[in-house]
Amino acid sequence: MIPSWVERYVGIPFVSGGRDHAGCDCYGLVRLVLAEQFGYTLPLLNTGYENACRTQETAPLFREQIPLLSGEKIRQAEPGAVAVLQFSGRASHVGIFVDRRSILHTIGGIGAFCTAVNHASVRGALEGMYRVSERYRSTTPL
Repeated sequence: MIPSWVERYVGIPFVSGGRDHAGCDCYGLVRLVLAEQFGYTLPLLNTGYENACRTQETAPLFREQIPLLSGEKIRQAEPGAVAVLQFSGRASHVGIFVDRRSILHTIGGIGAFCTAVNHASVRGALEGMYRVSERYRSTTPL
């Protein structure tokens, strides 16, 4: 069963570089949810790319930053874990696990939505699941 808090994020429009409820790209949505629901404060990371939908622009940032936000790669999904997805053969998209079988993510033209990890749109694209480093833990969720 999908947690009720997910409703707060479904429908947020996709905005490249966005970091709040007015609009988010994939990392912005993960950052927002981790802050408000799980008590983590991640860096903004909204520079270094012009369009979050272009994998050739975001893939280098992913290579650089995945170690920054991931405390460890995990074998089993858990709420609050970051799902790193590969498209066009490159890690270039993130979502957040809301339970062991579903992720919340956002894409251009659709906005934020929740989907099962075995759905055809993401099946086979999962590069890994990452638990966020405790060094980003805030005192309390926002």
